[in-house]
Amino acid sequence: MELIKRSILVLLLTSCILQTKAQDYTPKKIDSILVNTFQLADRNKALKIGLDTYKISEKTGYYLGKAKSLKVIINSYLGLGEQQKGLEAADKLLELANQENDYYHSVQALIAKSLAYSYLGFFEKADETSKSAEELCKRVKDNYEFYSSMGQIYAGRSEIMNLKYEPPQHTIKNDLKSVEYYNKIKDPKKRNGWLAIQYSSVGYTYIDLDKHQEALYYNRKAYFLSKIENDSINQAFGLYGIGNTYLEMNKMDSSIYYYKQALPIFEKAQDIYRLQYIYDDLATIYEKMGDDKLYGYYSKKSKELYDIIRKKEKAETDNVSQNIISNEKSIWYENLYLIIAGIVVFFIVKMYFTIKIFKKYRREKRIRENTKYHLLEREKVVNQLESKVNDSFAELLELAKSNDSSFLSRFKEVYPNFYSKLSSQYPEMTSGQLKFCALLKLNFSTKEIAHLSHISVRSVEMKKSRLRKQMNIPSDVDLNNWMMNF
Repeated sequence: MELIKRSILVLLLTSCILQTKAQDYTPKKIDSILVNTFQLADRNKALKIGLDTYKISEKTGYYLGKAKSLKVIINSYLGLGEQQKGLEAADKLLELANQENDYYHSVQALIAKSLAYSYLGFFEKADETSKSAEELCKRVKDNYEFYSSMGQIYAGRSEIMNLKYEPPQHTIKNDLKSVEYYNKIKDPKKRNGWLAIQYSSVGYTYIDLDKHQEALYYNRKAYFLSKIENDSINQAFGLYGIGNTYLEMNKMDSSIYYYKQALPIFEKAQDIYRLQYIYDDLATIYEKMGDDKLYGYYSKKSKELYDIIRKKEKAETDNVSQNIISNEKSIWYENLYLIIAGIVVFFIVKMYFTIKIFKKYRREKRIRENTKYHLLEREKVVNQLESKVNDSFAELLELAKSNDSSFLSRFKEVYPNFYSKLSSQYPEMTSGQLKFCALLKLNFSTKEIAHLSHISVRSVEMKKSRLRKQMNIPSDVDLNNWMMNF
């Protein structure tokens, strides 16, 4: 009994302390703390601040504090690669904002959900959510909130297109549309903050377009604007873009210099995706320079992060897909009566046409029976031919997936014309490049080639880019289709 009394007393004291602490935080102080979190490189620290300010705002009844805290929490989770938690926080923000008729924060929640869906590979859901965000944004009255939201929507669409490997000629339109909206923000500090983020994205797209001077220009602008605002994480994105551009220009020393400036910031931020890209690029650079020790070091770190990312994405994708299915079931049950009514009408109409079709069927039955024998005979011949083709194709797929050394020699036997034509027109090709072309001919995707070759998706994209230049294939032509039609 005495123990219970003591426990109750401790709980009462703790509650009083928390209440007193919460009262010390005015709305202005909470807002100031939250604004500073967006410039923190340490995403875990930003996340903790967001969670703490949410609790304080909840205790003091400060709605905007809760909404802004959730934005910090969402951004932190997305930056840490925790897409599922980001989605859960975005759903919480959406529910909260809808209750308050706060269109701006509802739009912000939808923008975050769209990005999380795209990172997990649910591109149709991402596009659908982005369209909902744009439609709702029309109801946002404040100029800053409207322009910043529209800029984010178009920036998000650019990111979705990048993840879907769409041509950069299409992506750059969304990138520049985003810059156009951000430039309409009157407050220079706020405007510079958004532009610093978006200029990096524009720079990356210009790298894909092989426009290196434009890429350097925008990535440098991103870096200097972020530096003015003391925004370390976006300085890192600018530095990464400059390093990546120099890599594409074959200026290895410059690339290493900028990558190694960005590296500690991303390590502090625990941005596993960007770290894996940098490790992979540094491994590529040191391999070209003949430095086996550093090549091995960065190659190993890249592989370790790649394995972590793959496991993490698989687990999150499975969980989110279950959530999507569960939500769709809930919606289906809410509309159950309408569905039943539709089914009844459908079956009535179906019965009517079934009777008509049955009468027609009886008339045509005799004709079908007469031709059935001939069709069966023809089908047997076709099946035999298809079986031969499919067996050879299936064999090649298995050899490729198991990374069998006999894959290339067997490929020459199955596709002799393709191999001889490729070898004669491009005699400088190495066996490794010929094998890469063979995988494209068999329609392996970028992710599948990365998995089979134990390299990153970025490395496969770089190989594709070099192959295009070597074979003079335009960037808007699908490389797999080109190889299959060659």
